[in-house]
This record gives sequence, structure tokens and C-alpha cells, in this order.
Amino acid sequence: MIAAEVPDDDLNNEVISCEEYLDEFISLSRRIKEKTDNSDLNISIRSKTDSSISACNDKRYKLPKIQIKKFDGHLLSYLSFWGQFKKIHEDKNLDDVDKFHYLAQSMLPGTRAYELIESYPLTSENYPKVISAFTERFGNQEILTEIYVRELLKLIIQNVHSQGKDKLPLMTLFDKIESHIRALESLGVNQNSNAAWLFPMVESCLSAELIRVWQRSVLFNAKGPRLSNLLEFLRKEVEGEQRVKLARSGFDISPSSREEHPKESKLKIKNLS
Repeated sequence: MIAAEVPDDDLNNEVISCEEYLDEFISLSRRIKEKTDNSDLNISIRSKTDSSISACNDKRYKLPKIQIKKFDGHLLSYLSFWGQFKKIHEDKNLDDVDKFHYLAQSMLPGTRAYELIESYPLTSENYPKVISAFTERFGNQEILTEIYVRELLKLIIQNVHSQGKDKLPLMTLFDKIESHIRALESLGVNQNSNAAWLFPMVESCLSAELIRVWQRSVLFNAKGPRLSNLLEFLRKEVEGEQRVKLARSGFDISPSSREEHPKESKLKIKNLS
């Protein structure tokens, strides 16, 4: 416009209009930026709110606190107790003195275990020492293995010498056998590699009648570890007993329900006549 020798008034008007356009452009840019920032903020707030609401909807119940069962000092109780306390023992965010407190609170008063823990001053430095002494007294794997083997022997003696109602029900017997074998497995006694002495012990726990059924079953000559086949046979027998009880529970076929009192039967005959 200057090169074209435009009049000064027109040139001034053009400069003023350019400045107005520039001011309006800056104002609009600022408003657009504010709108964009607010929308992003609203989206983030909305997403956080939705996630918190969904979390509240998913968790509508309050779980009860897990209470560690107090250790009574019996060696048969050690595995179940240590299975619970191990989580506290391996917690890296928990101080040793706090672990010591939890251990002391988990002992049943008046027991040998309680006296052992109380004999150590409650400090962080003593916690590894008391854990070492505790596991040495109650968590000796060799002694625990012998204890669970003896428990299997008790089942054999109990079933051989008991008769009639004194014999353990099959469900109870199977639960005891399986729990002892699982305990031995947790102590490093694998059932397949130790089947040479575990299998005859478990088989001897059974009654003579059940052994005959076991020897006639398909699993007796099936491929695979003999002990695993025997446990599978017992599991199927237990399931069979449960199904029989379930089938019979739907009908009142007990002798007492079938027998009628003589007076009641006479009254029925009179009413019919």
C-alpha cells in the first residue's frame, strides 16, 4: 500500500483494522485455551469419579479381619500356625519389633511356646533369635515327619482293633489320611517317591471289606502310582456314600416313620368303617 502511494487516511485505517484483528485473535485464542483446559480437567475429574464409584459398587461388603490362631505348643499345630504367621514374618515393610509383638500375641498363655517367646526381651535384635529358637523347638522337619507317620500308624491300629460302631466312618478316615499325606508333602515327603512305604500304610488303614472292593476296582490295576490310584479310589467311594445319603435323605424311610402306634391304626380303621 505504501508502494502504491495509498492515501494516509486509508493506510491508517488499515493499520487500525489489523490491530483490531490481532487483538480479537489473541482474545479468542485465550478463550479457546481456557475451554480446552477446563474440558480436560472435567474429563479427568469425571474419570476419577466414575472409577471411585465403580470401586465402591464393586466392594459393597466389608471382609472380616483375619485373626491368627493362637499356637498351643503342640507339634501337630505347627504347620497350620506357621502357614498363617509366615506372611507377617516375610513382610519387608514391617519392623522386626512389630513382628515380635505379633508373635508374642499369637502364643497361647501357659504353654511351652508362650514361655519360650516370653523368655526373650522384646527388641528388634532379638526377633531373628527367637524365630530361630521357635522353629528349632517346634518346626524340626525330621521330628514332624515322624509325628505324621506315627499318626498314620495310629489309624492302622485303630481300624484293625476296633469293631462295628468303633470303626471310623469312611469319610472321616479318608479326610485323616489325606490331611496326613498333605502334611508330609509340605515337609518334603513326596507321595510318589515314598510310595513304597506310604502305600502299604494307607492300605492297612482300610477295613477288610473295603480292601476287597479296592482289589476288585479298575483302579487297582490301573497305570500310574499305586498310592495315587488308592487315594482316587477312596475319593470315589466317599463321593458314592455322599450320593447315597443324598438320595435317601429325600425320603423318610426310617423304621420309626413306617411303624404306627397300635391305637393310631385302630382309630384309622374305625374312621374308615
